[in-house]
Amino acid sequence: MATRISWIVSLAALCALRFSAGPAVAEDKVLFDFNNEPEVKAFANIDVYALREAEAKAAIEAAAKTAANPATAPVYKPPASMPSEPAVKIEQSTAGAGGKRSLTLTFAGGRMPTISAPSPLDDWQPYKGFAADVTASRTCVVVFRAMVQTSKYGTGYNEGVSRWEFAARLTAGRNAVVAPRPEYADRLWRNVKTVQAYMLQPQEGEVITIDNIRLLETKPKTTSPFNAAPPPPQGAYKVLGADLEVKDVDELADKLKDKWVKPEDKGVEQVEAEIQTHYEKLKKDHPKAVLVLLRDGQKGYDPAKADTAFAGWEDAGTPSHLPMSLTLACFANAGKSERIETCFRNRPGFLRVDLSSIPKGAAILSARLVVVRAIDMGNNWQTKPTMFVAEPCNRPWQECEVNVFEYASGKFWNDYAGLTWGDDGDCTAVFLAHGPSAGKTLSLDFTQAVKYWTDGTHANQGFILHGSPKYVDYLNIFSRECKEPKNRPGLAVIYEPNE
Repeated sequence: MATRISWIVSLAALCALRFSAGPAVAEDKVLFDFNNEPEVKAFANIDVYALREAEAKAAIEAAAKTAANPATAPVYKPPASMPSEPAVKIEQSTAGAGGKRSLTLTFAGGRMPTISAPSPLDDWQPYKGFAADVTASRTCVVVFRAMVQTSKYGTGYNEGVSRWEFAARLTAGRNAVVAPRPEYADRLWRNVKTVQAYMLQPQEGEVITIDNIRLLETKPKTTSPFNAAPPPPQGAYKVLGADLEVKDVDELADKLKDKWVKPEDKGVEQVEAEIQTHYEKLKKDHPKAVLVLLRDGQKGYDPAKADTAFAGWEDAGTPSHLPMSLTLACFANAGKSERIETCFRNRPGFLRVDLSSIPKGAAILSARLVVVRAIDMGNNWQTKPTMFVAEPCNRPWQECEVNVFEYASGKFWNDYAGLTWGDDGDCTAVFLAHGPSAGKTLSLDFTQAVKYWTDGTHANQGFILHGSPKYVDYLNIFSRECKEPKNRPGLAVIYEPNE
């Protein structure tokens, strides 16, 4: 009898411990297993563009009703034309099924054709993650979305954060896609009305299968690539030109903050004058030294082609950022923009400069990167030990195609924004250059960076310029498309030919 009582007491204690942590979930909750035909028929194509426009119209009409002066009230103007997506063919099949049946989607192209179904469960809050099994024929990106009662389809910030989305990078074959419970589950996983899915830029005739869409009882140990910002590289970043290894740019800023002094606010002309002065000093010991300024539209970059203007820069911004609902609202390329954000690593700016005009075997004596601030936002450079770094990229990114998912059209980063390192990493855990931010211009010692690409051991795939989140300075710079040539990115290199 004593043993039985002890067992009952232990069981009661275990139950009390389990339930004291909050609402208990007995097991994973399957939302759709597609074994029954009604589950398949519940999904239908939706026109996201039309829904987005309807929301915009309703907002303008509501503002007009409350306007103090009807004569100045906003008036809705429908767009001259509106994008449309080709319909997705929705079928039940046995392909890729973990059970009896699965959902098969056949695409006819498009940008993000979307299907939707009512959610069989409206309160997802007790669950710790979302998962589904998706089979694809190639590396691609598939997105799942939950729309709650107050969610919007718009691309603005408020509309974006009103819904929950996650993207998963798939490989050919069957993929277990997993996302963690969102931080704001009380808002994004409560009163869920519809479950939606789409594929980014599917090919015509492409087929994927989806099965076992479910909510997870326990927090997932790993999540799919692309649905959250990955952690820093294992190990450390090597800081070229310094006897330092750091885990990230914040640690580098911490290590050097005691040496920080408020930078002088210098214009391009002043920086270039200082480069010229430095060149004259170097020539005393290196009389054959050559100074070239690599800037699009600038002549004299090649002593043998004095009248030819340089045209060797490529640059592109990525205007999207987390949360994923905002990323997916504006994940497009920004390679033709006149400005590039270079502030945060998870929405990087890519830059690359052609160094082929520097003679092979030349000794790199000095180099300096000069970029010009385009937007006067946040003057932390005056008050904090800010830190910016250049990180080498390993992928042949295309200026007018790169975004946080792809380095070229149909060619995907290993993870979000190229945030992978190591063997076959998107980037290398090296800081080619580093230094504090400044006012009108950011000027970094780029000597080690030029040596890195001209020593014959590293392909020049350009670099990502980004800063310390801990000592953040919002740095938005002019790109090579800037109409004023002097404000375009420039690289001054002083080298000695190997003759």
